[in-house]
Amino acid sequence: MTIYALLCAFVITAFSMMALRPFASRVGLLDMPGGRKTHKAPTPMIGGLGIYLGTLSICMLSPVIAEDFKILLLVSGFVLFIGVIDDLYELKASLRMAAHGVAAWVMAITAGIQIQSFGDLFFTGPIMLGALALPVTLFATIGVINAVNMSDGLDGLSGGLVTVTLILLSVAALGSGQSAILNFNQILIVSLLAFLAFNFRLLWKKSALVYLGDAGSTLLGFIVAWLVIAASQGADAFISPVTALWLLAVPLIDTVSLLIRRPLQGRSPFNPGRDHLHHRLLNAGFDAKQTVLIIHGCALFFGVIGLVGHFAGAPEGLMFMLFLALFAVYMQISKRVLTAGDQPPSITTENH
Repeated sequence: MTIYALLCAFVITAFSMMALRPFASRVGLLDMPGGRKTHKAPTPMIGGLGIYLGTLSICMLSPVIAEDFKILLLVSGFVLFIGVIDDLYELKASLRMAAHGVAAWVMAITAGIQIQSFGDLFFTGPIMLGALALPVTLFATIGVINAVNMSDGLDGLSGGLVTVTLILLSVAALGSGQSAILNFNQILIVSLLAFLAFNFRLLWKKSALVYLGDAGSTLLGFIVAWLVIAASQGADAFISPVTALWLLAVPLIDTVSLLIRRPLQGRSPFNPGRDHLHHRLLNAGFDAKQTVLIIHGCALFFGVIGLVGHFAGAPEGLMFMLFLALFAVYMQISKRVLTAGDQPPSITTENH
């Protein structure tokens, strides 16, 4: 991918978000201050629209990329549309998940992107799913979408986590000579960087100018799920399924821990709460920017562990056992940091 094309992706994404700000105000696509939120002015939830428009524009200018990823672009546009409706009218969780299930079904059936194997997790050979491939793919895709969506709690957090995952996946693609997914990732990464320039708290910018909203976070979750599954399955796979876990370690571990802990406490795992990883760090005394950088650093560190294991040829079973150990350590530490009844001062600026 040329520098000129990547620069155009950045400019188009940035221009789209500036142009969409008045539109967001007119239609009510705004995150209003109040409650747990500390931002002082209504903030446009147009990050997903800007990222999609920037990525789509450059892909359409490249016939090869457009052909390789046309189904992904179409289905992710559907996910984005559902997210915009959700941001405007707050759809029921069941309806959102049904729509995401439809998107995952199209991905699996039309594009053939399915989880067919878990890899050699127990040193007994690859675990093939057979007839379970489709339901497992639907479950995993919806899970990744929700993991990214539920991590969208501080300025720059969710977008940065996805950026880290895409960069690490690009390194693996580069090492394996997978130019198609590498080129697409580069476009999406640059579009994300343009969004983060508006969203992340910088020295001269004390608050976000735009948010992802549910539209943006679910869009990114779906695209990441598609790319990671495509990279780890089938004849063109260039990473193992367990390496994919390491590339998504932070949002997956945080989300799965909530899916386990909340029902045990008699709570819905899908309702907003103050028991995410970023809440625990805020409660420990870190400010919003420090919390985001710590989580991004952890995501990068764990992803690098996965890549080192991948390039070093470490046994998949060993990498899986290490991942389970990491999850167990997080569960043990996190339950001591914040109990369900604690309500620390909120510094959260977005929905979750």
